[in-house]
Amino acid sequence: MRRLGGSGLWMVLSALLLLGLALSLLTGPVSEPSGWVILRLRLPRAALAILSGSSLAVAGCVLQALLRNELADPYTLGISAGGGLAAGALILFQVSLPVAVYLAAGTAGAVLSAAAVWALARAGGGDARILLAGVTVNLVGASLLLLMEFFGPVSRLVEIVRWMMGDLSAVDATVPLYLAPFALAGILLVSFKTGTLNQLSLGDELAAARGVSVRRETNILLAAASILAGGVVGAVGPVGFVGLMVPHAMRRLAGPDYRVLVPASAMGGMILLLYADVVSRVAASPAEIPIGIVMALSGGPFFMFLLLRDRSARPRVQ
Repeated sequence: MRRLGGSGLWMVLSALLLLGLALSLLTGPVSEPSGWVILRLRLPRAALAILSGSSLAVAGCVLQALLRNELADPYTLGISAGGGLAAGALILFQVSLPVAVYLAAGTAGAVLSAAAVWALARAGGGDARILLAGVTVNLVGASLLLLMEFFGPVSRLVEIVRWMMGDLSAVDATVPLYLAPFALAGILLVSFKTGTLNQLSLGDELAAARGVSVRRETNILLAAASILAGGVVGAVGPVGFVGLMVPHAMRRLAGPDYRVLVPASAMGGMILLLYADVVSRVAASPAEIPIGIVMALSGGPFFMFLLLRDRSARPRVQ
């Protein structure tokens, strides 16, 4: 993939983003949408896709830098497991609660799940085992959720299954406004730490020799990634592979400097999820394919490509 430099990169990304936004607002089962449909249904949905895509992409960018592993991703590291478990429990056993309660429960569960992954990895031999810890937490969380579904009321199963597939639908600005503080705070924090990410991506020992407080900075950046991914899980459900695909592609286009890579990944995440949402609405129109399924169908082969290519034996990010 040819690397784009300077203004060329931002021109291409901006053009793709504007085109994706236009398609998101104008494409759907209704061929000639009214102003109400665009403002009350499609605009909040596009905003949700932009916030979710940028959050997941930046979270993946941070995790790949800290772990120096191009297979690191918020979804594969088990962050979605806790969010699914917490939100699923409320959906299964509560008849009616405010939307904010479900969103907060999913977010809190995802952040706690991330904390459990970090603790389990360090107890088992350090950050090098974090992918295994993430798989473990994912399996445990999925098993507990299945157990609750088995004992829960049948009338609620469709709702929880639908949520676990990922859902970008929004009937007003409530969900995007909920997600916005998580996305903005997390991305701003990471943006101020891009120089530190450049140092940490080269290795803990070298970063420490250059004056970086490795443990403190790593904890801050892991917390930022967890908040970004946790907010998305709470708002739209588990959506995988955005944090895997976007930073990898942007690294090929923009280079390894995180001062450029982080904002490029944020824009790339917006673009990917906007186009994926358009596909989810038109591929089976008038029905809608959940966004999680669209991303799994595209991200699964990409993940296999990374595993099977010749350089997969050397997963460290340069």
